[in-house]
Amino acid sequence: MSKPVSQKPPKGVPREYRFIGCYGEIEEYQLKSNNLRVIYQYRPNTGTATTNITYRVGARDEARGETGIAHMLEHMLFKPTTYDIAANVTAGSAMQFERDSGCILNANTWKDRTTYFFNYPVENFDTAVRIEAERMTGTILTPAVLEPEQGNVLSEFDMYHGDPFFALSVCMVSTAFFSHPYGHETIGYREDIERYTAEALDRFYRRYYTPHNAVMMVIGDLERTRALRTVAAHFSAIKNPPTAIPRNYPKEPVQEGIRRVTISRPTTTNAVAFGFKHAGFPTRDWFVTKVLFDCLVSGPDSPFQKKFVDTGRCASIEWSQEPTVDTNLGMLTFTLAPGETHSNLEHDVREAFANITTADLKKRLKQVIQQLLTSEYFSRSSSLGIARELTEYAAADAINVYHETPTILRSITMKDILHSRTTLLDESVQTMGYIIGTSSHS
Repeated sequence: MSKPVSQKPPKGVPREYRFIGCYGEIEEYQLKSNNLRVIYQYRPNTGTATTNITYRVGARDEARGETGIAHMLEHMLFKPTTYDIAANVTAGSAMQFERDSGCILNANTWKDRTTYFFNYPVENFDTAVRIEAERMTGTILTPAVLEPEQGNVLSEFDMYHGDPFFALSVCMVSTAFFSHPYGHETIGYREDIERYTAEALDRFYRRYYTPHNAVMMVIGDLERTRALRTVAAHFSAIKNPPTAIPRNYPKEPVQEGIRRVTISRPTTTNAVAFGFKHAGFPTRDWFVTKVLFDCLVSGPDSPFQKKFVDTGRCASIEWSQEPTVDTNLGMLTFTLAPGETHSNLEHDVREAFANITTADLKKRLKQVIQQLLTSEYFSRSSSLGIARELTEYAAADAINVYHETPTILRSITMKDILHSRTTLLDESVQTMGYIIGTSSHS
């Protein structure tokens, strides 16, 4: 569990709970009956609240042949539950709640977790919590319910895979990871999506959608005792299965050299992508890597933008880094301008990466850290923003680091940035990807 900043329990904690600790304004509890974790933060005089339930299950928990099943299950939780059928709610309570209250709702699946949230006026709090409790036990998984949504997910896959950058990312992660389940994208492979069965989804649901594998967040204009008692009223009777939560995470073999992959398509797009294995979230090294990428690429004043975009060699440069618990693949992707060759661009980027001066980075470091801090403060200005960011910390069982993140960012030095650059330049952590448009030659 997370390391608390304070272990002194506040007043008004219902007896159904075990107090875990406080992290700044965030409080953490555990239901005694089933070990459901509850995160609470009071935001008075706002009139709104966000409830967010995060299940510690994602793409990493999928077996071979069932990639994407966590994402498929996410879709199914918006269908009518057994409770909805009994109450003659034909649209499903979540969707009906959206229509009736005007709430904001959504869900998303990632490598380590699956998350569902509602944002609404506080008078709708009980309804929101009830819906989440009912979806934990009452989701209907039959062939008749699954097959139409299966078609929707196949269409979603085709939309994503039509993007050559997404297709390249799929190939790069599967090349970067031989054993670790981060080697497949969250949506899964089309061939697996086509073969899902209702029985497989139900088995996955029963294993992982349990109180002791979930973190319930209540953030907003709700007094502590009311908030905790409402959650207990709806969740405390839910039992965990008698078997342990399945966890089988293979250890990734040591990489011994640069790996390469190429996507060839009838397109005018040509690109070179550098994949770098980086530390997991939310370690300090993860934040250092984020700052380094931002210094190199983000904004018109960044050295890579000046060297490759302003000179007309690249149409654009993008970077990505995922907040995953284990080591993952960050990417720098350069879209080539007409006439530019893949090999020349790769060589020159490597040279620029190796030769970037301390002076160039020093100019950017203070600015980038200030921008990241500003972004942090803005994300913490609403209950929904807080819940969205907290989701990744909850997935990593590191709520305390959310409280510490501004301090971590302020502590990053030029020495850290230079060390990160040296680490990423090691070819044993690199995977290269090319998009080659077959209408061009390079």
